[in-house]
Amino acid sequence: MLPAARALFRPVRGRLAAYSLAVLFAVLAIAVRFAADHLLPPGFPFLTFFPAVIIAAFIGGRGPGALCAAISFFASWFYFIPPFESFELSVPVATALLFFSAVVVVDIWLIDGLQQRQARLEENQDQLAAMADQQTLLFKELQHRVANNLASVSSMLRLQRRQIERDPASAMRILESADTRIELMGRVHRQLYDPAARELALPEQIESVVRHAQDVAAASHVTIEVNAVDARIAVDRMMTLMLLVTEVLNNSIKHAFAEGQPGEVRLTLERRGSSRLRLTIADNGRGFYPASGNEAPRHRGLGTTIIKGFVAQLGGEVTTDSSNGVTTVVEFPEDAD
Repeated sequence: MLPAARALFRPVRGRLAAYSLAVLFAVLAIAVRFAADHLLPPGFPFLTFFPAVIIAAFIGGRGPGALCAAISFFASWFYFIPPFESFELSVPVATALLFFSAVVVVDIWLIDGLQQRQARLEENQDQLAAMADQQTLLFKELQHRVANNLASVSSMLRLQRRQIERDPASAMRILESADTRIELMGRVHRQLYDPAARELALPEQIESVVRHAQDVAAASHVTIEVNAVDARIAVDRMMTLMLLVTEVLNNSIKHAFAEGQPGEVRLTLERRGSSRLRLTIADNGRGFYPASGNEAPRHRGLGTTIIKGFVAQLGGEVTTDSSNGVTTVVEFPEDAD
């Protein structure tokens, strides 16, 4: 309902103003009844008081309507029911007063019920409007994120095409890597924009992404431990963070351990001061340069480039240590409240 229509339904909202107007309407009803007394035949003591009560209840609600009804009750009894200017009670007088009371009670009850239903309708309409605004915002966010993700996929494929041009024999391996990255990106995207999952805390979001990464890589032999604070991160930056996590985990799962070899990866997200976060992902694998000469060095190529790109999007810095496995540390700002 439009604000103007709400104002018309109950024009007066303040309690003092509403009760003051109720008294004013009762006084006006008394004055009009006195002025019209010589025009009316006997037996119409309540004629001007019914509309006064209805208008008072309409503009002010149940309380002001009841106050106007009480003033009208005693004024009509005292001034317009014989014997005049007395509160003498007889059976006919009591019957008339009961009739007046019953009518104004029904009037006030009906008006109050209508106003309460109208208030609930307004509240529901406000909620629907808020939901519509939220859905519009989510749709715009979704469009923006889909466009960014497609741009990321395009950039990644261009980089991998260059790798294939340099080493055509690696085409199958590179395509499999691209397929894994795209599948993970799709899963993360569905998770973050699922209305049922949007209320999940950040640690639960990260744990879900970790499960996706393990599932896509078929890495049940790798144990991943998550210890994360519930930080403030907007949805668009959350997407970048989750893709960064999946990329680092994917590198560890693929390159840190020999095929089928058990391993462990520890993921920690902690606060550094009041406005910065530190993400640490450490594996106990073979590092970049294994001690044994029989093992190939751990691959540092496209994955490292992608990680640096995500870190730049977060506005952070990344450092890597390979003295004991590989530890990737990313520091970036937390969103403000």
